[in-house]
Amino acid sequence: MTKARLKEMLLVISVSYTIISLGTSLFDAVLSGSGEEFSRLLFKFICTVIAVSILYTHPMLERLSPLAMILLQYVAAMLLVFLTIWISSFFEEIHESGYFDAFRSFTIIYIIGAVAYYVGLHLDVRKQNKLLQEIQAGQNKLH
Repeated sequence: MTKARLKEMLLVISVSYTIISLGTSLFDAVLSGSGEEFSRLLFKFICTVIAVSILYTHPMLERLSPLAMILLQYVAAMLLVFLTIWISSFFEEIHESGYFDAFRSFTIIYIIGAVAYYVGLHLDVRKQNKLLQEIQAGQNKLH
């Protein structure tokens, strides 16, 4: 199996799992009349969307130093998570330590995801630089 095919397959699995998980939880919530499990799952999904979306803003922030970019992304992500909690507080009661719990949980997972994202990005840049050097070396041989 090729690397591109494997990536495609993993993407389809991820999307399918998300749709199935959200769908079955919503279905169970409608049947049982309790949406607590669905609310938790939906919050996790929203946090995932926030984290991935924020990490993918890096091309728009490249003029900043890497540290400033990473900190700005993290702060923006946390603000969006807190906004999500605040909005959900109009529909359900938030535990007294809900904001802190979300901060702790989201920060740990976000750091792991950001490290994976930026390491992957770094590896891609190194691969492109190596390819560019090979192309330049080939052109130098022609002259």
